Amino acid sequence: MRSPMVRGVVGSVVVGAASLVTSVVPPSSWVASFPVTGDLRASLPGRMVGLSFMVAGLGLMAWAWLSVGRQVMGGQKPPLVRMMAYWSAPLLLIPPLFSRDAWSYAAQGALVAEGFNPYDVGPGVLSGHIVEAVDPMWRQTPAPYGPLPLAYGGLLARLTMDPYVLMLAHRLLAVAGIVLIAWAVPRLAAACRVDPVFATWLVVANPMLITHGIGAAHNDVLMLGLACSAFALALTGRWGTAAVVAGAAAAVKLPGGLVVIAIAAVMSPLAGRALRFASLAIAGAVSVLTLVTVGELTGVGSGWLSALDVPGLVRSPFSIANLIGMAASGVLGWLGEDTAAEQALQIVRLVGMVTAVTLIAVLSLRSSIHHAARAVGIALLAVVLLGPSAHDWYFLWCLPFLAVARPGHRLVTTITAVSLIFTIAAPLNSSLRGATIPILTTTALAIATIAPLLNHLRTLHPMRKLPVRATAA
Repeated sequence: MRSPMVRGVVGSVVVGAASLVTSVVPPSSWVASFPVTGDLRASLPGRMVGLSFMVAGLGLMAWAWLSVGRQVMGGQKPPLVRMMAYWSAPLLLIPPLFSRDAWSYAAQGALVAEGFNPYDVGPGVLSGHIVEAVDPMWRQTPAPYGPLPLAYGGLLARLTMDPYVLMLAHRLLAVAGIVLIAWAVPRLAAACRVDPVFATWLVVANPMLITHGIGAAHNDVLMLGLACSAFALALTGRWGTAAVVAGAAAAVKLPGGLVVIAIAAVMSPLAGRALRFASLAIAGAVSVLTLVTVGELTGVGSGWLSALDVPGLVRSPFSIANLIGMAASGVLGWLGEDTAAEQALQIVRLVGMVTAVTLIAVLSLRSSIHHAARAVGIALLAVVLLGPSAHDWYFLWCLPFLAVARPGHRLVTTITAVSLIFTIAAPLNSSLRGATIPILTTTALAIATIAPLLNHLRTLHPMRKLPVRATAA
């Protein structure tokens, strides 16, 4: 398999086949009783075989991506968007990868269709096949998502309550998000004087975007596509439309609205802080008005703002605030200060969010148009690292903005390494919690696959400022 195109397709097919064994699915679905894979799902050795093939397939996809990267660094112009489409195609109809979130999306849409307020109750009030695959952790929690995906899910749930069909419908939203990203990234790169072909390789063809976006069907990808499109529209002078699209991004997940930082920089590129603040206020007001309007027009409302702390129930190791808070809580608990230990995590999380908000405010008022992409990328990264919760796919939020911000060799190497790790180690997700043998097996396989691929990073040598070439095909 010398051709990266073929290697990536084979890897994607292997991942898709392995998902029939490893992914959590409703017991009533056709996947659960599919010949061969259904038998493998029923035993621990069978699931270990599935996990092995999953990691191997992800490794092939990552290897293909690195090989294409060397071609791009060598001045070639491979058909990146076509490659990404071929690599994604085998993942379109499979069960969701790595996470059960897509089943929650389906159930939350069913709540809307049944007349429940998804911001007051969780999927646990429903019964039947629609809740079979929802993670028990989220069955009693309200939805922390914006009105757009919930209204969309509610509309489809009025047509069918089949959880698999609804999951595939939410995957279409992720596909739409990736299409928007593929449209916006080359334009943002050209405006920031970065090679559009290079930026398209680093973002659009990235296996982390393909597997966590299309494979896992996270609605974060739609949020990101709308945010990138808003920035690209602002660069054409249509900042009003851009602010509306930014509001739509926030109506999927709130962090998408941070792209107003870039919109304000475009509105007043050479202005002082007073005019910049006015630009930020105007763009922000248009975005907030759009967000509220979407909630009212869809009938879902804005109650989701009170549920934004729901993801914080997971104590993710990717959040610096979580790590510090859990360490402080552990020490205090060891010293016998049980009350202080319970409060320590919440206090540290609060400090982390205040720090993130302060950084965002500084970036909003001081970033020039030339550094607008970097400012948005840093702001989103701050929300991930300093927020109350962070999952591996959250790092996709900052990927396109940092990729077009004239990245130097160190930043490109870091982005590439993080993408490789979060792609291949993705099977180590919440679905494995407490399963010692699968965790140890997947960890060993991931390390064995990641280590040789990281050695390939030495062959990637982008220049600090890459020349502008034609938009990727």
